Amino acid sequence: MAITALILGLSALVISRACISVALEEGLVDHPDERKTHQGAVPLAGGPAFFITLIFGNLALDIPPYTPTLLVIAAGVLLLGLYDDMNHIKATFRLMLQFGAGLLIATWGGISITNVGNLLAMGDIPLMVLAAPLTALAVAGLSNAYNMIDGIDGLAASTVILPLAVLFALAVQAGHPMAPTLLLMIVPLAVFLLYNLGPNNRWLPKMFLGDAGSVTLGVLVTASLVYFSQGEQALINPVTALWLVTVPLMDMLATMLRRLKNGRHLMQADRSHLHHALMDMRFSRRQTLALMLIYGVACAGTGLWLEQFPEFISMAAYFALFGAHCLFVLKSETIGRKLFGNSRAGGGSVPG
Repeated sequence: MAITALILGLSALVISRACISVALEEGLVDHPDERKTHQGAVPLAGGPAFFITLIFGNLALDIPPYTPTLLVIAAGVLLLGLYDDMNHIKATFRLMLQFGAGLLIATWGGISITNVGNLLAMGDIPLMVLAAPLTALAVAGLSNAYNMIDGIDGLAASTVILPLAVLFALAVQAGHPMAPTLLLMIVPLAVFLLYNLGPNNRWLPKMFLGDAGSVTLGVLVTASLVYFSQGEQALINPVTALWLVTVPLMDMLATMLRRLKNGRHLMQADRSHLHHALMDMRFSRRQTLALMLIYGVACAGTGLWLEQFPEFISMAAYFALFGAHCLFVLKSETIGRKLFGNSRAGGGSVPG
């Protein structure tokens, strides 16, 4: 598997560099504005680079996908995301498209949430006719969450790598046949971070994921969590999947709650995210990234530890954490003033 990872890494480096050149030539770039304080036009090449590497691994290295149709659906999501990067689809319409992709994954793609476990202390809860719509809701919700959290360098990609890395470690430990499929997604994401967080020079120029990258990754990480939490070969309980994506999921829900409180449109971009709150407390972007990753790792570890208890206990703990998370976001300005004096008003954001 080490040789596979090396080949994937070298391939991803070359493919990423080529995608950056094509993106610059075609004008697929992100420009600074009032919310984005990066320097110059940055290519939105992360999504295509990741997906082309994924296809390369499938074909050249014979690494199987969860289901072949999932790749077709993900390709469609990527193309729609590229169109969105260049023409800006309305947020509500984009959400409908993500929900449609989730329905296709649950039906045509063969990956669906059929059982959510013992969440009510009354035994397992089979979904039956609700399997497809709940899967679609999960895909749309998490895809949108990753799209929304993509506000500082490295954040979206890192919070995608985290659940995939946990699943990969569990899959290797269990001898699961789909472990290489997880590696196929982790390696190009790690290479993306080299470009995204690197020196921004001739050899490693900066690139962003763009909507195409963040939404496609949201679809694939949701499919991964569903795949490894259902059926006889499941590696985690369904509720544990929530713990693995705590940062993007809670950030999305808490951000919407804050917008609702302030009378803003739920899908309108603003500075209501957790990373904005931390930067307003005078943390740098890299410090904010580190804090959010520590938070994510702690939540993932907590979720895995809670697997020794009944699932309804894990669910109750997750709701308690969500309440604390929302309280922190809603009261972040007051907390910042008490802890750090005058908090910084407006730190800008850089898409990852």
